[in-house]
This record gives sequence, C-alpha cells and structure tokens, in this order.
Amino acid sequence: MKRSTILLGLLIALAISCKDDDTAVKKETGYSFRDQELQGMIGGMVWTHRSGFATTEIVNGEKVIGIDLVQNISGEEVEDMQVPEGNYVFFDVPDAVGVYELSINWDANLASGNDESQTITLYNEATGVSHIATKGAIEILTITDTEVTGRIDARSESGTYINGNFTVALL
Repeated sequence: MKRSTILLGLLIALAISCKDDDTAVKKETGYSFRDQELQGMIGGMVWTHRSGFATTEIVNGEKVIGIDLVQNISGEEVEDMQVPEGNYVFFDVPDAVGVYELSINWDANLASGNDESQTITLYNEATGVSHIATKGAIEILTITDTEVTGRIDARSESGTYINGNFTVALL
C-alpha cells in the first residue's frame, strides 16, 4: 500500500510539473500590449518611438506594408523614403487590419519566398546588430490613405524588446 501511495504521489507531482511547463511556454510565446507610446530596449539601450513611416509594396504578388519606426530621421531622402538614424525597428505586415503573431519557420522555403514567418527587426546602430524578435505580436488597428496605427509587443533575446502604440505616415 505504501508503494502505491508513493507512486501515486510521484505521478501527481510529475503531472503538476508538466502543467507548469506548458503554462510557462504559453506565457513566453504570448503577447500583452501596453497602452503607452512604443518604447523598450534595443541591445540594452533605451529606445522610444518618435517618428517613422510606412510604405506599400508588392511581395510575391501580395500587397504588404513596410513599416519603419525610429527615434530620429535624417533630413535626407532616398528614392522618396526618409533615412532613419540611430536605433530603429522595421517589419512588413499584410495590407490589412489584424493581429499578426510573431514566429519564425526555420524549415521555410526561402527561395520561393514562402517563409510563413512574421518577425520584427530591432536594429542597434552602435553595434551593427539586427536583433530578430520572434516572440509577441503586431496588431494593425487602422490603415488610411495617409497613416497606419498599431501596437506591438515584441521580444528578442535578453535586453531587446518593445511594447506600445505607434502611428506613422503612409507615404
């Protein structure tokens, strides 16, 4: 009887510990948007969204919106686009309102452009390192003829994350 009680206790402990692991995975890969101006850390450096722009483009026959979020924009323009300065954030999303969860598909067929991934790049100008955020989500709230609004909860490795709301001009 003692053996079966001990065995039952071990099985219950194992089941509880497995349940906690599943919850931890869900918390790590989920997202929670903060109601604040978009801000965070890029490579351990404080970053706050101050400006940016969005452009539409066709990728593999589909219309997408390319969004650049920056602290500063230089006075230069290159081919009708403003040039970001310092650390900045960029990504593409479908040209549609919705939530786009971040993930990366390492088995993607990159040659055909069918990567079925959604990521955000957080660029650190001082180190030249592009941190790829694969945890969290982007939500595009509105798209008009002149602007795009949305919110982001994106995380990469330790010291690199952003969370909050943004509005950018659609060029």
